[in-house]
Amino acid sequence: MKTLLVSVSLFVMTQGAYVVRTFADASRYKDECVKQYAVRGSSLIDYMRQVSLHTDDDDSRWCIVRCILHKSELLEIAQSDTLHEENVHAQMQYSNAIVEDPEDIRSETNRCLQEPNATVDGCLRAYTFFACIQSTEYDLF
Repeated sequence: MKTLLVSVSLFVMTQGAYVVRTFADASRYKDECVKQYAVRGSSLIDYMRQVSLHTDDDDSRWCIVRCILHKSELLEIAQSDTLHEENVHAQMQYSNAIVEDPEDIRSETNRCLQEPNATVDGCLRAYTFFACIQSTEYDLF
């Protein structure tokens, strides 16, 4: 009985807590999203490079970014494409754990969280956020 109680308590405590995603998770999500949107895929690294260089103006790819962020629990589509700020900060801190200045990561992340507010299109908003992160020296995944 005690074991069951402890198990249930642990389950309740972990429900709702954000679990950071790895690069492998993001790559898997990208593959799923490419299939979902039926577009040509490339490796996640190549894809991220295209975004950071702004060589990609194909709005279907913007929606793939939106899909990846949603599957990563960084974006809530049902709530007007709202970025989960705390999840984004947790993800950024995890992905950039070797950086000496976590406050700089937080500052850059906050700046990027504000940029997408200028557009109403959900896919473009997600892309704008992701492109901003890619333009920093930090990684999202």
